[in-house]
Amino acid sequence: MKTCPYCGTKVSGVDQHQYYCEFCIMNIPAHMVQVNGERLKGRSIREFALESDLEKTTPELMLLSNFELLYLLKLARKLRSDMYNNMTIFRKAGEEVGNSDYKSYEDQTGEEYEKLTRKLFVIENILFEREVDVPSRMTESFLAKYKENVYKKKRPMIINRQRKDSKSAASGVSSFKRA
Repeated sequence: MKTCPYCGTKVSGVDQHQYYCEFCIMNIPAHMVQVNGERLKGRSIREFALESDLEKTTPELMLLSNFELLYLLKLARKLRSDMYNNMTIFRKAGEEVGNSDYKSYEDQTGEEYEKLTRKLFVIENILFEREVDVPSRMTESFLAKYKENVYKKKRPMIINRQRKDSKSAASGVSSFKRA
């Protein structure tokens, strides 16, 4: 039985390219129609992000999945922290030596730090816009749990209105569940 990917209701064919769901009051493209109340399959996602992804523009980042963005956020936070530490090292080294040789390195790392900070703002705001809860500390266990929930097999959208009762089944009498 062909069913709606959103509510699980039986759909009727409009033509060979689309179906209609009376419950959702909408046409559904044929490639999205499911069978027997199955749910939509999520698009496959990369299970990682690359440092080079930080060079992507904001519109390009908006095309990444939530998981990819969370992974990229973890990576960017680490890089930003490293950059801040390097900036501090160059400042202290310049103060110890007493010359400005390290000032240019401090300035360069400061620019990279600012760039990474702005990229973090972009990634966090994309996730906030999507209403994704962003933890203050991104851990591997959080990412693993998030990925597990994304790939978890979702139960079909089938509503059983009959009560499963051993007495009813034995006597052939059906009864309805109370709300």
